This record gives sequence, structure tokens and C-alpha cells, in this order.
Amino acid sequence: MVKISQSLIKGFTDYLNKKECGLLFQAKYIDKSVESVPSDAMKEGIYFEYLCTGGLPRNGIAPEPERLKSGVLTAPYQRATDAAQLFKKIIQHYKIKILKVGYVLSDDEKNGILDILAEWDGQKVIIDLKYSGLIDDKWNEMGWETESLPMKDSLMIQGVHYKILAKDILGIEDIPFYYFIFNSKDPSDMKIIKQTVDGDKFFFHRTAIQQVKDQIEKELYNGFKAYPDYRKCKDCPLNVSCVVKAEAPLVTEVFY
Repeated sequence: MVKISQSLIKGFTDYLNKKECGLLFQAKYIDKSVESVPSDAMKEGIYFEYLCTGGLPRNGIAPEPERLKSGVLTAPYQRATDAAQLFKKIIQHYKIKILKVGYVLSDDEKNGILDILAEWDGQKVIIDLKYSGLIDDKWNEMGWETESLPMKDSLMIQGVHYKILAKDILGIEDIPFYYFIFNSKDPSDMKIIKQTVDGDKFFFHRTAIQQVKDQIEKELYNGFKAYPDYRKCKDCPLNVSCVVKAEAPLVTEVFY
């Protein structure tokens, strides 16, 4: 049985919008036969989170930083190390007690992995760590400029999903949810965002969970559709075995 995570919802939305190939979506989220290949920025973020929490990534292997021949950390990994030190200072400043890291919440229909379950001012809270070069970007869909966030469902869906998990599994009604966002370009820079969720959003998200489950079942019956794209196919983990991959880029015409 497929369990719905917030990342699965995002991936399925990309599939419906033809931004992600259905064959890759099925391999990642349904069959779980492949994992996404992390970019350099993602590797730095994984290392940063490991330094902050001590929790191992999903592959169970402690991430190794990049070093120069001299043994010194490369600049991006030194920034990640410094940012992790800032995280520890923030935790001490606010007297936040970390209870669990990499905490899996799961029931029959949905799941999620909390970066941190903590106690803050006498109540349990969820803290999600972000390590981004877009900390003040308004226009990028992955940017964390504060005023634009309510319009960015791809970012805000996580808080709603985890609040629902905490209610259904931990019995905590509307648990406080915080993003701790660290600037990957400046390790002295970070901001904390508390996500407050309108009651209607919970209803809509629960409806979306069921709709995604139903749609996935239909796609499994009819077969997920492939969307070959040369620039994506060439780096796809299914590239070797895929029989519908794009062997060359299509010609795009531009009118001027």
C-alpha cells in the first residue's frame, strides 16, 4: 500500500504537470527501486543537517565533506560547518530541548520524517531545517522570502502535512511548526519562520491525500506515462534500462 508523504504529493503534482516522468515517479515513490541523485547543493544540505542533529541520512551512511588535497574543508563545506555551529547557538539561546531527530511518523495512509521533535517553552514543537541560498528570494518557487511564502504551496505543504501527522499519531492538536532556514552563502545568517495554518487548509490537505491515493491507483492500473526529456533523461537513474528515453534534445523554436 502506498503511503502519502508530502514529497510524494509534490512529485505527483509535478507528474500531473508533466514536469516529472511517470516512470521515474513510480520507481522512486511506488516501487522504491531508485533514489534521487543529490545535487552538490543537496549534498551540502545533508552534511549540514547531519552536523546539526547527528541523525544519519536515509541511506544510513554518515556524509563525508569535500576536502582539498591539504585536508582542509572546501569553502561550501566550511560554510555548512559554521552554519551548524550557529544552529547549536540558536538552540542554546532559546533553551530548546531536542527530543527526537529523524522521527518517522506513519499510519495506514500517510507518513513523514520530522527533522526534529523538540520541546520549546514547555510544549512540543516540530523544527524543520533548511539550508538554502534562496533565503530571501521572492520570485523563485523555492525561495524563502517571508511575504511570498503563503503563495508557495510547494514549500508550505510540508507544515500542513506534519501538523496532521502529529495530530493523528501523537495526539497533538495543531503542533507548532518552525522552519529554521540557514543561508548557504553566509553561515552567519539564518531566520526562523513559524507556520500558522488556516483551518480550511487541513481539510483541503486531507482531501488531497485521498485524491492522490485514488489517482495513483488509477495510474498504476493504466500505467504511468513517460515524459522523455533529453536533459533529464541523460542523468536519470533509469537511463540504462529505459526504452523510451530521449536520445537527443528536441528542437525548440523561438519567435522574435
